[in-house]
Amino acid sequence: MDDNPWFWDEELQRDGSEPGDLTADELAFLEALRAHAASWTAPWTYHDVARPEDESSLLLYVSIGDDRSLGRWAVHYYGTHVQAGWVCDDLFSLDEGPASGFFEATGTIEELAERCAVWFEAVLSRPVTREQWLHKGAVYATRWAFADTGAPLVHGVDNTLSPKPYRGWDSFPDDPHDRCTLVRGATQPQTGAHAPSCPYESAEGSAAAVGSSATSWLQRFFGSHDRT
Repeated sequence: MDDNPWFWDEELQRDGSEPGDLTADELAFLEALRAHAASWTAPWTYHDVARPEDESSLLLYVSIGDDRSLGRWAVHYYGTHVQAGWVCDDLFSLDEGPASGFFEATGTIEELAERCAVWFEAVLSRPVTREQWLHKGAVYATRWAFADTGAPLVHGVDNTLSPKPYRGWDSFPDDPHDRCTLVRGATQPQTGAHAPSCPYESAEGSAAAVGSSATSWLQRFFGSHDRT
C-alpha cells in the first residue's frame, strides 16, 4: 500500500488503476515528483492534482491555511516545460513577479520533477505567524505572514471592534502587534524592535527589509530569477 500522502487521491487512483485522463508523460512526471515528495519533512497541508479550466496543463498545487486560506502555490506541467508560482486568482493563474517565487523551466521529466519538488518543499517549509492587534481586550486586526521574511500573506480587520475605521492596507495598524503565534513550521527566536512580544519576528526586524530578505530567500532556494 502506498503511504505517500502527497499529490494522489482516490479519484485519480481510480481503485488502484492508472488514471485514464493523464498522458504517459504526465503520469511519469507525477510519479517522479511524488518520489521526491516522499522524503519531505515539511508539515502536511491540503494539496491536489487537477487541471485548470482551459485544461492546458497538469496542475499540482498546495494550499496553506490557519483558520482561513492563506494562499495557494501551484505548478503547471506542460510536458516540455513547467511554470510555478503563487496562485493569484481562481483560474490558477500565477503571479510572475520574482518576489512570489515564480519560475519557468524546461528539461527532462526527472529534471522538472526534481526542481518542482525542491520548490514545493521550500514553500511548505517556511514558518508562518499569526499577528494580532487588540483593543479593549478583543482582537480587532489579524495578519498572517511568513516569519522568515516578514512578507504578509493575508490580513483582516473587524470594524465593529477597531478603534478607527479600516479602509484597506493603508489604514491597517502600523503599531506593533500585541500577540504573535507561530502557526506553521519552525523558526528560531530573533532579536528586533519588538522581540519581547514577537519572538518570531523576521531577522531584519523591520518592514523595510521585507523586499530584500524575500529576494535573498528566493535566491537561496531557486538561484537566479531568470527563466530557463
